[in-house]
Amino acid sequence: MSVFRIMWLMLMFDLPTKTKKQRKKYHWFHAELEKEGYSMIQYSVYGKIFSSTESAKLGKKRIKKFIKTNIKNGNIRILMFTDKQFASMDIIIGEQSIEEKNEPKQLLLF
Repeated sequence: MSVFRIMWLMLMFDLPTKTKKQRKKYHWFHAELEKEGYSMIQYSVYGKIFSSTESAKLGKKRIKKFIKTNIKNGNIRILMFTDKQFASMDIIIGEQSIEEKNEPKQLLLF
């Protein structure tokens, strides 16, 4: 499978956490992203790998609909790029998470 064909969606967000209700919604959103197969890259940054551009576009459409239905405040951004571009990302401090290292291997099992 070509690294130019494999796609990533990266979701970056800031949600309000001033009240108890807002913090509960924030934690609920984290849990829902994990249920959808997104892995935490760092706090409030989640990524998910897709086998093609078409499947990534469907995943993007699905997560956008989910967010518009369930989240009313905050700032949420989504970015789509190839696995090759993801692999060229510089990590300035720290290292790749175990989830990041395992993502392409899990995809190849299917």
